[in-house]
Amino acid sequence: MNFFRLRALNTFLLFFIGIILGFILKDKFYPSKPPAHPASFQTPYSPQPSARAEGEEGAGSEEPEAPPDLEPEEEEPAPPAPAPVIAPAAPRPAEIVMEEAPQPAQRALRGEEDDFFARPERYEGRDLEMQLQMITAKRVPAGWRLNLVYSGRAKEIDYLYVEDSGVLGPKPDLRIGYVYKVRFRCGKGSSAAGNTLLAIEPTGGKADWATGLSATE
Repeated sequence: MNFFRLRALNTFLLFFIGIILGFILKDKFYPSKPPAHPASFQTPYSPQPSARAEGEEGAGSEEPEAPPDLEPEEEEPAPPAPAPVIAPAAPRPAEIVMEEAPQPAQRALRGEEDDFFARPERYEGRDLEMQLQMITAKRVPAGWRLNLVYSGRAKEIDYLYVEDSGVLGPKPDLRIGYVYKVRFRCGKGSSAAGNTLLAIEPTGGKADWATGLSATE
């Protein structure tokens, strides 16, 4: 009995060892292919439509990001400014030469002979016009000095001296005893000095004692 049991046990052991060796030799000489991915393999996670819509709504509410700063373009050099025009400097007040406008001629007083010879100081600085008789015209360095006479209503004789520096020429035609319309300016309120000749013209009249000789000396 024991003999048969041992033999059956040996046979089982040999059979078990043969199976193991078979598996070992199979993996060595016939390597198996790598197992394929199971059918349950899932692709990488992608957001669900609802989550994607919520993401788009959130993105719309956010402010757009500012574009990256661009490099500043090189500015073209500005054209050179025109040279400023410098106006000539105005002359200083001290350099301005003001020409005095000629003063308008005064209106000469007429018919004042009697009052003038009685009170000449009242006529200082005034222009007068009278009809006087020529006595003499004396040459002086500045021109001429005229001596004229006035015979009033009372037959009184009054003398007037007038200085001339430009009205009469170098050879005036003046006659003794002839009557002239004389215009002069009374500068000092006197009939003997300070009177300046402004104009003179003959009237054509003459005194009874007129000789007709030249009055120039």
